[in-house]
Amino acid sequence: MDGDSYFSIDGRQQLFFSRNVAAWYLTDFNTLMKWSGEAGTKVVRIQLDNLVAGGNGYTNTGEVDEAWARNWDGVFDQAEKNGVQVLVVFSSWVPWSDPGFGGWAANPMNQKNGGPAATPYELLTKDSDTQNLWLEWVKTLVTRWQGRRNIFAWEIFSEVNLITGATQTPGVEFIERTAAVIRKNDSQHRPVTASMAHFEEWTRFYNSDAVDFINIHPYPLSAQLDRTIIADVHYWLENYDKSVIIGESGLNAESPEKYPPNAEIGVRHAVWAGVVSGSANARSLYWEDGFGIYFQTLSWSFLEKYQHLELPAYRFIEDVDFAGFEPLDIRFPPGTQVWGAAVGNETSAIGWLRDANCEPPDWNLQPVISGQTVSIVVPGSTPTWQVDFYSTQNGTDIVSSTTATRQGSSITISLPDFTDDIAFKMFTQPGSQTGPAASEAAPTTTDLIAGDWSGTIFSETHNFSALVELSIQPGCTLDQVCGMVTTPEMACQGNIVLKEIDGGTFVFLEEDITGAESCVSGGIERLELQADGTLAYAFNLTLPGGERFISNGVLERQ
Repeated sequence: MDGDSYFSIDGRQQLFFSRNVAAWYLTDFNTLMKWSGEAGTKVVRIQLDNLVAGGNGYTNTGEVDEAWARNWDGVFDQAEKNGVQVLVVFSSWVPWSDPGFGGWAANPMNQKNGGPAATPYELLTKDSDTQNLWLEWVKTLVTRWQGRRNIFAWEIFSEVNLITGATQTPGVEFIERTAAVIRKNDSQHRPVTASMAHFEEWTRFYNSDAVDFINIHPYPLSAQLDRTIIADVHYWLENYDKSVIIGESGLNAESPEKYPPNAEIGVRHAVWAGVVSGSANARSLYWEDGFGIYFQTLSWSFLEKYQHLELPAYRFIEDVDFAGFEPLDIRFPPGTQVWGAAVGNETSAIGWLRDANCEPPDWNLQPVISGQTVSIVVPGSTPTWQVDFYSTQNGTDIVSSTTATRQGSSITISLPDFTDDIAFKMFTQPGSQTGPAASEAAPTTTDLIAGDWSGTIFSETHNFSALVELSIQPGCTLDQVCGMVTTPEMACQGNIVLKEIDGGTFVFLEEDITGAESCVSGGIERLELQADGTLAYAFNLTLPGGERFISNGVLERQ
């Protein structure tokens, strides 16, 4: 990794696909590993407390259960035969949460089972018998498996904040002690991570050196998994200087039995959203990858529907070098019929767009999406780009191609007609050079956008809209108050301060916002003059508690 967002695989930075595998019987893993290899999955995430191997893996005195360990040896061997790496998860929260689906009651470390722990919290207590035995158990396993070629990384604990009584300080200290044990005993120096359930955010946890990459678990109550993946990955990348992976995910955290009839569309969209989110991986579903097998009404027939789900996306990105890729800002005109995301750098990018109205619980699709355009903010200043549109059915067929020319910092592309969703690759054309005029024309004051502007902005989910009015003074430079912003319907108004000019994009900070109780300062406005004379407007506000507000729109000069 070394500061990059993506992992180096076979000497090239690539996005990888991953799965969470689980089964009733050890032999079932043969089928799951076969499916993974066939579909392009490179990593399987395995929770070692999956009872199929024979329990939690330790005795009530902390020794490794040898029969259990041999079972996992066989599973790891099967993964290697199919070209699959293993993300080893030493424990989930279930055995250390009371009641925790009965996991704590069955935990060998529980005093009622002859172990040392009166409560699950003793796992987090420094120098407790429980923690010392657990750390020795981890040391033994790392020593046993560190010579394996297909161990991808070590995940200390899945959703550590769900341990009964867990709080940030003891939780982080526990993770850091365990990471030190792993690093001391792994001669291959593989990455180490841990994960949290995302109902809270421990900043010390995510900033800790014990966490080499961030491991997120999106399960939105709205079932809008694709939108949640995009928003969450962007948030963690923006706020922490670490790579992000999707450890596990689903349309809900409770049960796949409650999925509505068209849920397969939402799940497929989530895979493509992962590809263009900025995450180092994609897929990484929970129920669909394996855990759905534990529901009698679903079982293998449920898993079989998703066995090769990522294959088109895998084929689409198979030749893509992700070096230097980062999330790109896509701007959608008012009333747009499409939504999606893109990642890229100064010379190439990939993206995915879908029918914006295809939302849960029904995921209804329009017969055809026609006449749509989107603007993508791309770094650099290369003027001319080639854009190829791909079928998401197989990830290889080019259905249409076009060229696009930069206007300021953005490139506006016209989309071909499509149904459901479409993917694209864009790259600078050979011989397309940045001329002196491009840098000479770069604005240094607000003259280009000075005046009065007005227009309606829409939230990402189109469940909110508001009229915005801007008044921008000419000749304004960095860190000066350059005008005012007003949202009449919300009774908010305040100053806008110029913080950055990036090519043709003007970045303002909202200050001294007054009005209703909901009117707060700190919002970031990004403005860009379009070829038709309108002003593209993008708004982003993150509150201290982590709640985010993102809106876009087009303003017209008054």
